[in-house]
Amino acid sequence: MKIKSRPENFRVEEILNRPLKSKGKHRVYRLYKKGLETLPVLKRIAKGSSLPFNLISYGGIKDKNAETVQFVSVPAKFHLKEISLPNLKLKEAGFLDVPVERAVSGNRFTILIEGVKEVPEERLKVLKDFGFPNYYGEQRFTSVRNGELFVQHLKNKEEALLFLFKPAGWESSRNRKGKKAFLDGDYATAEKLLSGWRRKVAAFLKKGGTLKEAFKLIPEEELEFQMNVLQSLLFNEKLKSLIENSGVETLKFRYRAGELLFPLRKVEIPGELPSYTPGSEVYRKEVQKVGVDEELLKPYQNYFHNFSRKTAVKPNGFNFEELPQGFLFKFFLPKGSYATVPLRFIFSSV
Repeated sequence: MKIKSRPENFRVEEILNRPLKSKGKHRVYRLYKKGLETLPVLKRIAKGSSLPFNLISYGGIKDKNAETVQFVSVPAKFHLKEISLPNLKLKEAGFLDVPVERAVSGNRFTILIEGVKEVPEERLKVLKDFGFPNYYGEQRFTSVRNGELFVQHLKNKEEALLFLFKPAGWESSRNRKGKKAFLDGDYATAEKLLSGWRRKVAAFLKKGGTLKEAFKLIPEEELEFQMNVLQSLLFNEKLKSLIENSGVETLKFRYRAGELLFPLRKVEIPGELPSYTPGSEVYRKEVQKVGVDEELLKPYQNYFHNFSRKTAVKPNGFNFEELPQGFLFKFFLPKGSYATVPLRFIFSSV
């Protein structure tokens, strides 16, 4: 099975929960991108518009290897510079009385699956009758390396910093070479090849700074992301445990952060789970299993988000058709759910 072999095979359209207006407190733009990462694009837009990045509101981080349409907003008194390029377009679309972040209901997906001959009917039935476990998808765990997390290395600041420079096979050749040079202590080469905060760290060390001092150069947004990765993993582990203890027949699904279980019929589990925050009794066993020292998380308490997440989701408007090159799937998922999860359940559970 091939998902996202080309960006145009994986199309995502963000859906708002209210109509755009001719006037409002927030100016809204429609953003089209193809084969580009969301955050670097938004930072590029902010810089080109001479605005602080934190003024831009957005609903979510979309896949890089995809063709996506989403909305961003700024307070109405500001303007973003419009863009019209083959793989990146930004155009004013209207106004809202709330930031876009609060106005997104979910995403409509149009996905071409290649390399499969048939769609398993029994798994389709489970998907339509019960839905699928609302696991965080593979792309949430891009920072995981050999099953390890950044937070597992916080006891040693130098080790934790080095962890964030471990290359991954899916990264660009330039990034991999830059990170390898950094780990080899060749900070001059690393500075030339890397970008963003990692380049600043390499420059700092090239001038004689220490790894322990350089840890302080990790930006807040990176630390917040790493804490959110922990939250996501613990949610997945807790949901997996609930399904495992339900006694229903399951299928295993391997992913970057371990294994997940998919039930083959409806399971009786809580409809929602609270997000993990340090000290949470709900996740006590999962924290021990992952091997995280919660005392080390106290300085990062403010980076943990408090919310509840559904344990199961049913795709809306789910349908598919067979084409010469594969199967074309169309469906809608609420904000925060991953389209790759139900598709891999249908085709790739083992």
